[in-house]
Amino acid sequence: MTETDFKKYNYLVIDDDDFSQEVVGSVLTRLGASKIFFAGDGEAAKRLAQRHRPDFILLDLYMPDIDGWALLGQLRRLVPQTVIVMVTGSHQPSDFNKSMDQNVDGFCLKPVMPDIMRKTLIKAWQRRH
Repeated sequence: MTETDFKKYNYLVIDDDDFSQEVVGSVLTRLGASKIFFAGDGEAAKRLAQRHRPDFILLDLYMPDIDGWALLGQLRRLVPQTVIVMVTGSHQPSDFNKSMDQNVDGFCLKPVMPDIMRKTLIKAWQRRH
């Protein structure tokens, strides 16, 4: 994956907060992405993941119906080749460590910045492939 490849891939943004969805979607669009899907809860996320087989999933850690770690395991079974990046406002080292223990491909803190998201997605792609 190179810096010009972002437009070739499908993305699924999973976050219960509409504003966060909008910000992450805007950053992805700025990077060149055009096929972006959004889910606000775990059930919608699983349906969209099965239907669209995203190349990247950007997953929030804390949602009311299911936490990101539990959903991560379910998504890994549904779309095992997909690159999954946790995107969270949590600055707790324990959340980062737990994510790494769960074999997430990348970790990005909110507020999401385009340069950091670009680097995170490229590194996560390299780790997964």
